[in-house]
Amino acid sequence: MTKSNTLVPPSVVSTEIKEQIRSQPECQLLSAVLEEAISTYMKYATATSRRGQRLFQEAEQWIFQDDYTWLCSFRNICHILELDPEYVRTGLVRWREVQRSPVAHEAAHNSHGNWS
Repeated sequence: MTKSNTLVPPSVVSTEIKEQIRSQPECQLLSAVLEEAISTYMKYATATSRRGQRLFQEAEQWIFQDDYTWLCSFRNICHILELDPEYVRTGLVRWREVQRSPVAHEAAHNSHGNWS
């Protein structure tokens, strides 16, 4: 994930001010929300249980919904944290495609003690 200055040009806000903003407890909370959603998305991407599938769907829906009106939407949190939401989304989609590939399934199967 790379940072992107999508809110204001770098010349408008100094690096010191940006660091002060990012160090605020509110930004740390928003960062934790984002990290939890990405972690849940990745943890349950291949879930087979109902609970795991539901958790994945909730995380996926939140991540891929474009809600500009809610402060705690994925898009707004990314902008506040100076992350490009499309870059993060693209990375997650690519990661999931790899997880779904037959090679990933074979590697997971072999890593569970099948040494044949």
